[in-house]
Amino acid sequence: MSGSKNYAINITQPRFSGMDAFGHTSFLAYSRIPDISFDYEFHLNFQLANNHSALQNNLILFTGQKGHGLDGDDFLAVGLRDGSVVYSYNLGSGAASISSDPLDLSLGIHTVRLGRLFQRGWLKVDDHKNKSIISPGKLVGLNVFSQFYVGGYSEYIPHLLPHGADFKNGFQGCIFSIQVRTRKDGYFRRLGNPEGHPNAGRSVGQCDASPCTLMNCGNGGTCRDRGSTVYCDCPTGWKGAFCTETISTCDPEHDPPHQCSKGATCVSLPHGYTCFCPLGATGVYCEQALSISDPSFRSHELSWMSFASFHIRKKTHIQMQFQPFSTDGILFYVAQQLQAQSGDFLCISLVNGSVQLRYNLGDRTIILETLQKVNINGSTWHVIKAGRVGAEGYLDLDGINVTEKANVKMSYLDTNTDFYIGGVSSLSLVNPMATANEAVGFQGCVREVIINNQELPLTELGAKGGSNVGDCDGTACGYHACQNEGECIVNGTTFFCRCLPRWTGRTCDLPVHCVNHLCLHQSLCTPDQSFSYGCLCALGWAGRYCENKTSFSTAKFMGNSYIKYIDPHYRIRSLQFTIVSLNFSTTEREGLIIWIGKAQNEENDFLAIGLHNQSLKIAVNLGENISVPMIYSHGTFCSNSWHHITIIQNQTLIKAYLDGNLILSEDIDPQKKFVALNYDGIIYLGGFEYGREVNTVTQEIFKRNFVGKIKDVFFQDSKKIELIESEGYNVYTGDGEN
Repeated sequence: MSGSKNYAINITQPRFSGMDAFGHTSFLAYSRIPDISFDYEFHLNFQLANNHSALQNNLILFTGQKGHGLDGDDFLAVGLRDGSVVYSYNLGSGAASISSDPLDLSLGIHTVRLGRLFQRGWLKVDDHKNKSIISPGKLVGLNVFSQFYVGGYSEYIPHLLPHGADFKNGFQGCIFSIQVRTRKDGYFRRLGNPEGHPNAGRSVGQCDASPCTLMNCGNGGTCRDRGSTVYCDCPTGWKGAFCTETISTCDPEHDPPHQCSKGATCVSLPHGYTCFCPLGATGVYCEQALSISDPSFRSHELSWMSFASFHIRKKTHIQMQFQPFSTDGILFYVAQQLQAQSGDFLCISLVNGSVQLRYNLGDRTIILETLQKVNINGSTWHVIKAGRVGAEGYLDLDGINVTEKANVKMSYLDTNTDFYIGGVSSLSLVNPMATANEAVGFQGCVREVIINNQELPLTELGAKGGSNVGDCDGTACGYHACQNEGECIVNGTTFFCRCLPRWTGRTCDLPVHCVNHLCLHQSLCTPDQSFSYGCLCALGWAGRYCENKTSFSTAKFMGNSYIKYIDPHYRIRSLQFTIVSLNFSTTEREGLIIWIGKAQNEENDFLAIGLHNQSLKIAVNLGENISVPMIYSHGTFCSNSWHHITIIQNQTLIKAYLDGNLILSEDIDPQKKFVALNYDGIIYLGGFEYGREVNTVTQEIFKRNFVGKIKDVFFQDSKKIELIESEGYNVYTGDGEN
């Protein structure tokens, strides 16, 4: 260690001297702190040495995954950089960093409070405002195994520390106290095991000054030196590191304490406070439970619901039913970032009684506005259909349509925020271009929101988050409480459904004829037009009630059939090369034969073969762009004769062979921006799961399920796929048939 010596020391108020002539920093090393994986809170007080270098680039605290790891290792670090306190951490998926405002160097002592709960970290220095940040990625745990270093680092070479913790010098000055607590313990304790005892250190002295001679407590506060901690004891009405911050009605120190129920948010007012209620609560203090079926929003309070978002990049189709009580307010909002400079966004709002659709794909904001105005009498339900395909937008209010073909270069809507209904969690975070005037919340009711054919569950349990949301009529009866045209009848705090004759069940979701059905072996009961029912048999079963075990090598599809094959070798495949071949016969002009891809949303890669208007149709999406579907007219596909088809994808080159003849050879992207088929190991034959319509799932590329026979399916030149061993329904044997 170049002449320096490591040894155990016991110093109550350590003084650090930074880096010495040999490049070593003074430091203390304490035992690893347990239980800081998901949460922690640190309090420390320090006095800076009276020199310029003490503020420039100085490590105060550090613990890491490997002590001195590569960029990307988990770590927690606190230091000084350019006159500010910097707090950084990495949970394994990217560093988060907060910098304080510049320190007031006239203060003799500085107080730092910092913490983290899962991904959210916060920092409060002296009497500055609290700052917070959320770490990137999805990881939420801090996995660190090193000792906890204070003032420096035992083998201090900055470039070996993770990015964000690579301070160039050690701390210079006195640290009067460091304490830590976790939610598991619930109380603050000193570092070390036993408390206050480091394992090792180097070049550390004892501070001579009493911290209370340096600490100037304002507004009649008294400095308290308890040995392990130093703080200002503030008189009634004051708080903060130096008793310079007034206690608000919502602070835990306030006497009497606020009465907002658990989970509610207390908001201070000039004369008192109000409680913002979480979803499922109402009342002055949010003390009453509330069932939401058709949410109601109040514009005079922060009133909103949020839902986990999904892909709407290429196209966005939104249908909403709403009943407005005022002429202005946000109905729907989504953006790239939840901040005023949001990047891309899409917003539907009321503006002076008209409905506006505004969206920005990265260049300019496109605005559509309805010609007619809404009725705000509180009893009229309006229907909006709004959205965009690429840059071309449309807006329809109660059947009257406005369109805009925008002349812009961008065509994709990139969004990362939740879908917000009725408002946003903080209206100051709405892009100012998203609304015509200052952003305000919607006032009224919403009973239906459908986005790209997915309906949002507008209930307290279905939403991801929300605040100050009521129920439109205050009853458990909602727009969709009863299905299949059933009538909802309020029954106290619950409801029951009066069903039409063909339906039964609590919400009229069960066909009458399926109540006591005899379908066996996990088959699906489906009502038919003859006031009876049929059974859709799982693969390997047949018969009226799916009672007969069967097998086949030729699969016969009935028009409401599908097979879903999971490729067991997907993880080791080269996704840049795909070959699939099969034999098929049909008497129909339309139908999906095979879809390679998971088919969950429009962003998913796929390679597909089917029939369209009696022609063979091949469609490919390797990322971002759906290629123009390639069509080969043959004229005899619906003659019930067998045809053999082979498709080869070699990066962006697509080749197709029909009955041994090359019918297609096309490079769908000579620039080769995307070259891999990320199909997630999923292959569908004949259609999709029951209830998922082919025309909807395939974005109208194919119209309906396949009717006919398929056999001899080979994938990636492996052995023939045993179709009978896959998942599927209503597929029967075509063996022995022509």
